[in-house]
Amino acid sequence: MLKIAICDDNTVQLQIIQEELKKNIGEDLSYSVDTFDGETAFDNMLQSGSCPYNIVFMDIVLGDKSTSGIELIHKVNFLNPACQVIYISQYLEFAADVYDTQHVYFLNKDRISELLGKALTAALKNISQTSNDNYLYFNIRKKQYKIPQNDILYMERNLRETTIVTRTEEFKISEKIDLLLQRLPSCFVSCHRSYAVNLRLVSSIHQYAVTFPNGKSIPVGRTHYADVKKSFALMNSYIGS
Repeated sequence: MLKIAICDDNTVQLQIIQEELKKNIGEDLSYSVDTFDGETAFDNMLQSGSCPYNIVFMDIVLGDKSTSGIELIHKVNFLNPACQVIYISQYLEFAADVYDTQHVYFLNKDRISELLGKALTAALKNISQTSNDNYLYFNIRKKQYKIPQNDILYMERNLRETTIVTRTEEFKISEKIDLLLQRLPSCFVSCHRSYAVNLRLVSSIHQYAVTFPNGKSIPVGRTHYADVKKSFALMNSYIGS
């Protein structure tokens, strides 16, 4: 079942979006909708440590805070990078700000009936392209494991052991980082002789370190810094495009 969340502090808009969803989702597609009437309600859900939705419709201006919706989506991107985010706002001046986050569409509230179908189609297309190939497979003591690539924060090599660090747990394996990188997409890069990082989950990069939204930082080697910074900037320039 497709799980959808709508966050808007205007109850009329919440109803309008739900009605447009009914018009644009085919009868053969099973889905559920949860509504949130403000920043606090949605943030309380995120405090559980997960975001269980396939699609989130997010108002940008919630209450008196001009970009509170964008701040919430930063958390969604970290907890569930596969979640398809559709921003909804009548304030076009915030259109550029949303590019600091991963999203699929910016929907003008004045054109919901016209454009929601297109936004939904783009989100569903991205969801359909997600497959089991988005896992990293490895062995520990002759037992095979698979973990979602989007859950991996970084990998660290120490002596003859590599630690794969995810949002919730760690795995220690003998395989070298270079071999693991061959099975991972280009968002995973070597950032130090002992570290590789998933740039999709990095919140910032500063001189000789990258930082994640949870506050954790790992080092970037001097010889890697220019390449890592360039890759991070290039990747983020395409987010939402």
